[in-house]
Amino acid sequence: MRKNLLFWLSMVIILIVSCQKELSFESSNSPAEGTLQIEISGDCLPKTVNGTYTPGTVLNPTTNNIVIQVGVTKTGSYTISTDTVNGYYFRATGNFTSLGNTNVTLRGNGTPFAAGVNNFTVSFDSTYCDIQVTVASAATFTLAGAPNACTGATVQGAYAVGVALTAANTATINVDVTTVGSYTITTTFQGMTFSNSGVFTSTGPQQVILQGTGTPTTTGANVVPITAGTSTCAFTVTVSSAGAGTLGGAPSACAPINVQGTYTVGTALDATNKVDVQVNVTTAGVFSISTNTIDGFSFAFSGNLSTTGPQTVTLLGTGNPVNAGVQTFTVTLGASTCTFPVTVAATAVIDYFPRTVNSNWSYETNDVATDSLLEKVINNTVTAGGNPYQTFMESLDVSQAPPFDTSGYYRKSGNDYSQWSNLVDYLYFDAEQWQSWVFLKDNQPVGTTWYSSTGGYSGSIGGTAVVVRVKYTILQKDVPVSVTSSTGTVNYPNTIVVEEKYELQNGPVWLPLDTVFGYYVNYYSRNIGLIKLDFYDGSGGSSPTDVIKLRRKEIY
Repeated sequence: MRKNLLFWLSMVIILIVSCQKELSFESSNSPAEGTLQIEISGDCLPKTVNGTYTPGTVLNPTTNNIVIQVGVTKTGSYTISTDTVNGYYFRATGNFTSLGNTNVTLRGNGTPFAAGVNNFTVSFDSTYCDIQVTVASAATFTLAGAPNACTGATVQGAYAVGVALTAANTATINVDVTTVGSYTITTTFQGMTFSNSGVFTSTGPQQVILQGTGTPTTTGANVVPITAGTSTCAFTVTVSSAGAGTLGGAPSACAPINVQGTYTVGTALDATNKVDVQVNVTTAGVFSISTNTIDGFSFAFSGNLSTTGPQTVTLLGTGNPVNAGVQTFTVTLGASTCTFPVTVAATAVIDYFPRTVNSNWSYETNDVATDSLLEKVINNTVTAGGNPYQTFMESLDVSQAPPFDTSGYYRKSGNDYSQWSNLVDYLYFDAEQWQSWVFLKDNQPVGTTWYSSTGGYSGSIGGTAVVVRVKYTILQKDVPVSVTSSTGTVNYPNTIVVEEKYELQNGPVWLPLDTVFGYYVNYYSRNIGLIKLDFYDGSGGSSPTDVIKLRRKEIY
């Protein structure tokens, strides 16, 4: 819905002279042709960043990389690269052999100089997109129990000589963080490696789960030393003799088989995702049973089977499915193999601002039942910047002629929701200026902040040149919110709460306007839309001065 904002802004901006920056890019060409997939904000789609980035640490191309998507229109060789920022960059070369959308991994090179958020521009065939990488200073922390046994350490999984470790083999240690930042903890002992890296975002005691890899070489109690900085402690891994057996149904379909849990594209597997297989144990001992990894997920078991004969073993699932359809996994136990299918469903519909034709919402203001607003989506799209936007209409009184007026144009791209607006209506610019910007992101954590435009929008109000922008911050993510209106109380689960504030540029500084002119807090509920809007007038009170609440809705 349209928000009439800052009509008194002209009284302040006459004191401000704003400036603009120009950006220039250099592109590269290659025989292949296509376009980078780009969100309306200009960010790459998708924008996956892998690895940990620390000042002074050389990037590992295998783990430090970014993933972007290209819409290939002509096959051939390609080079896709970023600019160099803060001492490092990303690059990929290869050949596109088919048309359509293709994910490309750009591997990191160089060494970051300093901590901070670095914005990279990816270029390919005259198209560009942005991706952000966070470089965190190295954390300072100590290992609990140093210099003796690691206090509270726990070892998961079973270990046997000659049996490769799986995802079930982990060691959890305790650390005490004094300075937040990135970390890398790793140790190798008797053929086993335990490691993890990441970023500590808070200080104090916390746990780190180290993933085990490799193959044990020595039976008995293996005292594994681990060092982080100048701190050292040790934990014990008991390595036994390997068991032996065959899989039920080998070498064909596993029998019997019991696949449990629901599998959906984009939804990480949890404790409910598991598979029961039969193992005919011929020699009791430690077993490591695992599947191959297909489309981002797999299954594994690591444990001791102390009796011989047929028995059921549960393989736990890990990972995140990336494609819908039936995937056939191969289970391996020594030289014995069998297969089983898993059906992955398409991604469930998730939409925090529905735009389907005929959907409509009724709102009331400040708990006054007769002060109503009706919003609806009509069968009309407009195109801006090559993107289609759905038309919304609104009415304060449907008995008026004409009963409805245009209230806005909206679209969704990936996980971003955008509006196309005339700044004359939205920010009271003197002359028409249509702009599009992201007002909601449904896949970002609490605390995420973004802007309608990093550089703001240039125009004039009352004849005075200004540069303004909108600042959005996620306050809560997927929380239940109760709304009480004249029709009763309704609880809306999975609600994202977004703070909306306004800023005015004064030279290199952006001046916040919320303390003088107020700000908004918007509530968007999954598959429902805007359920509540709070306006704070900037007087410093803890309660909103105006509240719009959803009273009734129909989503088509």
